[in-house]
Amino acid sequence: MLGKPPARAQWFKLAEAASVGIEMAVAVGIGHFGGRYLQDHVTHWAPWTYWIGLSVGFGAAVMAVVRTAVHFQRHLAAEEAEEAAAKAKAQAREKDPAADA
Repeated sequence: MLGKPPARAQWFKLAEAASVGIEMAVAVGIGHFGGRYLQDHVTHWAPWTYWIGLSVGFGAAVMAVVRTAVHFQRHLAAEEAEEAAAKAKAQAREKDPAADA
C-alpha cells in the first residue's frame, strides 16, 4: 500500500534550508579555484578564465538559492492546502453533524 512518505522532523527541514549557505560557499570556491587552475595550467587567458570560472561559481550559488526557495514555497503551499482542507472539513461537520455517518 503506497501512502504519504513519513513526515520529516522540524530540525531536519531547518538543516536542509541552512545547508544552502554551505552549498553557496562550495560553489563559489570551486569556481574560484577551478578558474584559477584552468587559467594557470590550461588556457593561459589571464584574467578571463578566472573570471569565467568565478562567474560559473556565482551562478551555481544563485541556482542553489533559487532551488531551495522554490522547494520551500511548494512545501508551504502544500501545508496551507492541507490546513484549508481540514478547516473546510471542520466547517462542514459543524453545519451537518449527521454527514459523518
